[in-house]
Formats: sequence, structure tokens, C-alpha cells
Amino acid sequence: MTITADTPVRALPGAGPTRAKQLEEAGFATAYDLIYNLPYRYEDRRHPVRIVDLGGHVDKPVLLRGKVMNAILHVTRLRRMKVFEVVLEDGTGAVKLVWFNQGFLADQIKRGDRLAVFGTPKLSAYGQLQVESADWEKFEGDDEADGAIVPIYSKVGNIPPKALRQIIGGALAALPSIDDPLEPDLRKRLGVIDLAPALEQIHRPPQLDDAFLARRSRAHVRIILQEFFTLQLALRVRRASEEVVTKTRKIVLDDAMRAEVKRILPFRLTNAQKRVVREIATDLQSDKPMYRLLEGDVGSGKTIVALIAAIIMVRNGHQVALLAPTEILVEQHYQRIRQLVDQSLVVAKSMGSLTAGERRTLLAGLRDGVIQLVIGTHALLEDRVVFKSLGLAIVDEQHRFGVEQRQRLFAKGDTPDILVMTATPIPRSLALAMYGDLELSVIDELPPGRQKIKTAVRSATQIERVYHFIDTEIAAGAQVYIVYPIIEESEKSNLKPLTLGFEATTRRFPNRRVAMIHGRMPPAEKEETMQRFKRGEIDILVSTTVIEVGIDVANASLMLIIDADRFGLSQLHQLRGRVGRGARQSYCVLVSDIEKDRLTQFAKTLNGFDLAELDLKLRGAGELLGTRQSGAMRFRFGNIVRDIKLMEKARDLAIEILAKDGLARAQEIVEQLLGAGIEKERD
Repeated sequence: MTITADTPVRALPGAGPTRAKQLEEAGFATAYDLIYNLPYRYEDRRHPVRIVDLGGHVDKPVLLRGKVMNAILHVTRLRRMKVFEVVLEDGTGAVKLVWFNQGFLADQIKRGDRLAVFGTPKLSAYGQLQVESADWEKFEGDDEADGAIVPIYSKVGNIPPKALRQIIGGALAALPSIDDPLEPDLRKRLGVIDLAPALEQIHRPPQLDDAFLARRSRAHVRIILQEFFTLQLALRVRRASEEVVTKTRKIVLDDAMRAEVKRILPFRLTNAQKRVVREIATDLQSDKPMYRLLEGDVGSGKTIVALIAAIIMVRNGHQVALLAPTEILVEQHYQRIRQLVDQSLVVAKSMGSLTAGERRTLLAGLRDGVIQLVIGTHALLEDRVVFKSLGLAIVDEQHRFGVEQRQRLFAKGDTPDILVMTATPIPRSLALAMYGDLELSVIDELPPGRQKIKTAVRSATQIERVYHFIDTEIAAGAQVYIVYPIIEESEKSNLKPLTLGFEATTRRFPNRRVAMIHGRMPPAEKEETMQRFKRGEIDILVSTTVIEVGIDVANASLMLIIDADRFGLSQLHQLRGRVGRGARQSYCVLVSDIEKDRLTQFAKTLNGFDLAELDLKLRGAGELLGTRQSGAMRFRFGNIVRDIKLMEKARDLAIEILAKDGLARAQEIVEQLLGAGIEKERD
């Protein structure tokens, strides 16, 4: 049978009905899908080590081959743990192989079997050399057992690794039938090899040299550049498609508006804020829609800049929508803006918790143009939300929203200007990769008078000292956050660490007012808890990272973060930014016994941009941006820190194609690339 890209997995050698069903459930329907299920690592099984020589390979992965002399399954007395032990002999010596809690292996490995074993020899507690939890296969003299570079794929169902390799190996027969989405001219301009040999080498590497292991081989560069080029060209095609239409509205900036802005400002703008306001004002007055990313460190005054842009738009007769990720942040923006502007600016909020009557009033006000500035959550994106004349859409905390949500907001107006904001300082290399369709503005200067937050790292054994300090601070009138590391609050999350922490805090501080808040609480309950905290009715707020964004309580001056090693540096910086917002000296205490060096670096650094660069190097883009955005950033092999030169190369070619070949040609290339399969991320 000839295998092509469209051959169903059920027809591939070694698949069978049961395995094919597991592959299909995992999203692999055809040979084409399996070809793009690329290995995540390799094992060099070409050079077996003699058992007699194992002493020189302690703590290093090795390949062993031998005969099973003994195989015993027993159960430990104390923990009732099943332990399967095998004695392997190869003519030069014998070694014990041990598997814990894998009693089923007793039915699969028998005395007399010949095994190929890949694992790491270690010294047991008794000084005996043994290999624990090794990867094994029956040694039957086939090519792989005779020694090869073995690709290791992510697990699919309960398909054994060897069987999965055989099935994918069968799918590779379809490589000659796969069209290369990069035409010869594009391959030449990018300087990459053809797709089929690149995929063949990645699945079946001829050698594991330094370039290959570092993912710098010609095969890897082909895949990396295709990924990066697809992203860069797609972003620029979308931007160019929207720029074809010019804005019909004319924006005027007169002395009356300047006087209104000066009147509402709570402080003098910094030079950085003034620069960014000029950039935004220029965009608003242009005949092309604005697409601008506004970056600013915690407390840098992004909201004031956004409000100035909103006033300019409203005073020119158009509406403004501000999209925020949580109801708490919506409420805070609403209260803050209401304090600054007078009654001549009609401000409303849109949230899922509105009553039916409030919702009808809101929808009518937006439709008729009575409401000039609306601040809302995802509820703003609903189809029934219609604006009379939406001129400016502001997206706060951009990393909490996808491009699609931004586009849905854009579609609610007549080519509205778009301003997206983030308090996560993004290094320019990452901004280039993520937001290639946006112009970049940076507020890199804090307003005068902001408190410097004293940061300290403490071990778990010092927690009582920290608690004593908390008691002292509360006695002096301060309020405290205690944060537990539940990174993503979904239905599958286990809130047990938080609830146990809340109970322990309540017991430790019986005379203090302690409350708990997390993302899965009903919005009204969450809002009421935050309002009580802001009113000073709560001394200690035990929380998850739900308080990371936007909570502004001037009297809260101490942030205690439990298991701080589980957070990225930028997220720690966001949390630290929740204190230091009033006149009181503020503190951030990190409790951890792990990654002390990284946390100590954090404690010494108050600049969010410096921390973001460090975080990107240490933990990668996904950690910096948060889990919601990371899915959109996971490249097969590309790493935007290591491969920034390749990203720039992809960007430059994307710009060149739009300029020389035109939008229609660029759109055609994007369609070819998006159908190529590399972007289908597998876990």
C-alpha cells in the first residue's frame, strides 16, 4: 500500500483499531498529522556499555543489553509499595534493575528474556549499583535494538514508546507526497533547505552533533524560520488588511481639551508619559487606524495616559471602550476615572453581574451614544453590545486577551483606534515576536514619590519571624496580603493549599480580621471582599494571584508570597506592585527554600524591565506572559531568546514581501503556511 499524507492512522503499520482510536482522540487523524508530531528529545542507543564498566557511568544515562537471570515482584512492609526487581547479566557482570509501583511489569518481563535497557545507574542507600525506572524493550535483534539514535515522542494514550515510533516511522513514508509550503524563491530568500529532508532528519537524525543537540542544525533552522516567518507575515498581513481602509473621522486637539486634561491630572506627567501621549495623539489624528501597545512598569501611570486618549476621542464626538480582564479591575478603573473627571463625561461599566434592568440601560446608552466611556469585562464583546460611534478601544492587560478578542472589539466600530496596555514589561525581542502588528510605546519612568519596596527572601523555617513582623505591622495600622501559588484557577484547580493556608493564618492570628479571595468565587462575593479590604475592615487578605492585576489599596504595605519559587520574576514583580501605593513604607517577603539565587536577584532589582529580561532568559516566554497567552507563543523548536536573529530575519522578509510583492501575494503565502501543520501544537 502506498502511504500518502492523507492516509488514515488506522491504515498505518502497527496502528490497529485500539491504537488508532487513541491517536485519533489525541488529534492525529492522518499520516500528515503524525509527521508533524516531532520528537522532543533523542537517546543515543548505538553504544551499549558493558555491565562490568558501569561503575564509571554513575548518574549518566547508558544503554545495557543482557539476559534476565531473575525477576521478582515484592511489596514493601511499611508503605505497601510494589517493587519489581530484575537481575540483568551480559557475560561481563550483573546489575539490578528496579521499578517502583509498576507491578504489571511482572507479566511482561520474564526470566530468560533478552532486554535492551536505557537508564541511569545510581548507588542505592546500601552502596549497591542499580538502575531505577529504566526504559526497556525486548531485545530481538531488530535494527533499533542493534543500536540507533532513537527519537522520543510525547506519550499518546497508553501506546508503548516503541510502538509509537514504529507507527510514526510508517507515516514518514508519506514525506515525498507532502508539498513544501515555502516555494523555492522563499526558501532561497530565507536560506533554508527543503521541508521533506528537514522533517526526515528531525525524526531520524544521522548524527547527534553539537549543532543538532542545540537545535541549530539546518533541519531545525528550516522549521524555526518557517514558524517565525508564518507568525511575522500573518501579523503584518492582518495589519495591512486593516490599514487599507482609512478613518473617516477627523480628530482635533484644541486648547479646551488641553485645559481639561491639566485640570484632572493628579500629578505632573513624567517625560515618558508626555512622550507617549504625543505618540498616541499623533496616531489618533492620522487617517490610519492606531494599533499601539503601551508598556509600563507597575505604577508608571498607564491609566492616566489612556484616560487622556479617551478624553480626546470623547470630546471629538466618539465613544471609548476599555476592556479589562476582571470585574475587580473594571470597578477600580471606574472608581478611579469617576474621581478624576467631572459630570460632563458619561462613564458606565459593563460586567456579567449586572441586573437585567442595568443591562438594558447600558445597551441603550451605548446604542444611542449617551454613554461616552464604558469600562467592561468580556461582556463588552457580546453581539448585543452595539455602539453608536466607537472611536477608541483600549485593552488593559493585553496578555490576558487573545488577538481574536481584540478583533471582536475592533469590529464594533468604524475602524476604531486600538490601544493595548500591559503592566508586564516585555523585552523588545519578545514584543517583536508577540506584537509584530502593533507600534510600541514604553513608559520607562515612574512618577516621583513612589515608595521603594523593601524585598527579602526567607526560608520556611523563618516563617514565625515573618508572622511576628506581620503582627507588628498590623498593630501599626498596616494591611497585609498573603499569596499562595495557584497559578491558573480553572475548574480543575485544587484550591486546597489556599484553604489550608487561610485556616492556618486564621489560627495564627486569632485577634486579626482574616479573609480569603480567589478567582473561582462568585464575582459579587469577590468584589465585596475587596471593597471590605479597601475600607480597612480586613487586616490580612489570603489570596491567589487574582490580586496580581490592578488591585490598588494604599494602606496595604506588606506582601507575603508563599512558595515564591513557583512564580516567574515578572509575576512576582506584579504582586510586589500591589503594595507601596501609599505613604507607608512597604515590604515584600518571599518564602522559599528553592531557587534562592534567582529570588535574591529579584529582591535586589526593582526595575520591571530588567526583571523581564532576566525572566525571559531563565524561564521562557510562556512564564513571562502567563499561561493564557503562552499557548499562542509555543513554537516547535524556536526560542525567541536564543533565536532572536532568526526572528529578525523572518520579520525583515515579511516586511519585504508586503512592500515588493503586495498584500494579495502575502495573503496567499500566509494561507499556504497556515495549512502546513507546524503550528498544530501537541502536548
